[in-house]
Amino acid sequence: MTTVAPATRRAVLAPRRPVRASTQRPRPPLRVAPAGTTSAGATQARARRGRAGAALVLVTVFALVTVVLFHVMLASGQLHLDRLNLRIGRAQREYEQLRLETSRLASPERILQEAQRLGLAVPTEPARYLPVPDAPPLSADGNQTANTLEDWTKVKSHLGDQQP
Repeated sequence: MTTVAPATRRAVLAPRRPVRASTQRPRPPLRVAPAGTTSAGATQARARRGRAGAALVLVTVFALVTVVLFHVMLASGQLHLDRLNLRIGRAQREYEQLRLETSRLASPERILQEAQRLGLAVPTEPARYLPVPDAPPLSADGNQTANTLEDWTKVKSHLGDQQP
């Protein structure tokens, strides 16, 4: 058996700097403070940091809630606009179909067919004007229009019960 000799080491310490007595003030001796006692400045600083942190958290939460509320309002407004656009599209399609139906019903061919079905015929002679007593005569050139407010009272008595 072989025995190993313990290793011998020497710690090498860095040389200490010389202390200058003229630049350092004497320090008071340090002691342990009792539990729960801190300086008033440290307590106030800690309280200020706590209030500032709480205010920062509240402002952040308020901002996030505000952003979410605006997003909800925008989304609901967009849904309302989508519903309105859908209703507008339906109304436009219905309008176009009604226009097509109106133009089909107002076509001269259809009117002639409907008149023939009802037994009506196209007149062979031109239209005649019926004379109305006490009515002003038409002008020779045909450019003068009747004054319906004045002429109405003259013609009314001759119509009798034929008014609608």
